Amino acid sequence: MKRWYRKQMKDILSEEAGMTLVELLASILLLSLIITTFLSFFIQAAKTNNQTDTVNEATFIAQEQIELLTYYSNTKSAEETLSLIEAENPKAVSGFEVKSKVEKSEPNGALYKGIVTVSKEGKAYAQMETRLSFHTAEELED
Repeated sequence: MKRWYRKQMKDILSEEAGMTLVELLASILLLSLIITTFLSFFIQAAKTNNQTDTVNEATFIAQEQIELLTYYSNTKSAEETLSLIEAENPKAVSGFEVKSKVEKSEPNGALYKGIVTVSKEGKAYAQMETRLSFHTAEELED
């Protein structure tokens, strides 16, 4: 029985001469399909990372401008802040266009609305809004 088994195994193994050209081409095709699929995932991930970096940078710029408006609201009057925004507000930071504006949120109210928009090439990447209550010069002296 052992001899028969060895002979059968030897015959099976000796019949295998190698891979044919068709088998080789099929394996190359399968490998290329798998690699192409994985590469498309990496390309998409790189695009998403670039978009996320752009939005993060725009958000940080908008946050910085909001903090500046908040500082002005605690130290300056509304009129002074409006003139400072027009004079000192950076128009471009790191390739982004920055627009800040302050407007009354209610006609007779004491609150103002501060809005900062950060855009690049006409597309808005970040917008932040805050409510501000300005202190007058007399209030600051007290």
